[in-house]
Amino acid sequence: MRTIATSMLAMVFGLWTGATQAQSDNSREEATAEKGPRTLLEALEGGRVAKEPPSEEEDRLDPDRPHFPEASTAVGKGRVILESGYTFNSKGATFASHAFPEALMRIGMLANWFEFRVGESFLQQRETLAGVTTTKSGFQDLYLGAKFALMDQHGWAPAVALIPQMTVPTGARAVTGGRALPGVNTDFSWEIVKGFFGVELLVASNRVQDDVRGSRFELATGLTGTFQLTRRLESFIEWDAFYPTGGIGPAAPRHYAVGGLVYFISPNLAVDARFGVGLNHSSNDFVAGLGFAVRR
Repeated sequence: MRTIATSMLAMVFGLWTGATQAQSDNSREEATAEKGPRTLLEALEGGRVAKEPPSEEEDRLDPDRPHFPEASTAVGKGRVILESGYTFNSKGATFASHAFPEALMRIGMLANWFEFRVGESFLQQRETLAGVTTTKSGFQDLYLGAKFALMDQHGWAPAVALIPQMTVPTGARAVTGGRALPGVNTDFSWEIVKGFFGVELLVASNRVQDDVRGSRFELATGLTGTFQLTRRLESFIEWDAFYPTGGIGPAAPRHYAVGGLVYFISPNLAVDARFGVGLNHSSNDFVAGLGFAVRR
């Protein structure tokens, strides 16, 4: 399984390299100037996007990370975004984990409102229970998904994106879920004060691995407030909650408060940092991460 996962990770970066090498300056300009509908609703209505050239802020990439809610926009036909990062979790002296590179490739195809998604990461974890410490590490299960940008914001009706997704059991024996784990994320976003403040909401329903190599259903929500501090610097605060049900053994809800920054070095490159704390006993005490997103 580790060999398969390693090959899948190589495939992710191979696809990225191939896509960027194959895309000339002219094709990038054509992708940027694409006038087709940006949402599925707009396509069904036969609409087209505005012909005015977008501003730098409007044309810059819209990364899924580091907010828990993903972007409510798709990459755009002919565009590719690679996102990557590192996350550390800890709970006192009993638990610590490191996840990297958290690679997610988002490939715009068929239409501006559709993207294909493939991701891979490596997990290293240490846990102490009843005085016994165990460690495990390896490539995690391959992530596959698609995003449909359903509609833009209209008044108080939010922009909406739908992400059907799954992980497939390609990971190392120590960390694999051992089966396909499907789910769906629904993302909503509102621009409350233009150019300054927005709200994002995620409602996710997924099968996840439990602590004894089985699986359970988990409902997750994320509520984020974003603040555009300068033309290039964004800050955010959010509340994330996870509600597991079923599976073998008990599992209590987990709640986190998270905050962070996103800096747009250019319209096609952003870096981010985040820090969070657990809000109840079943949550980890501390979470922190760094990452980036780049678009071609």
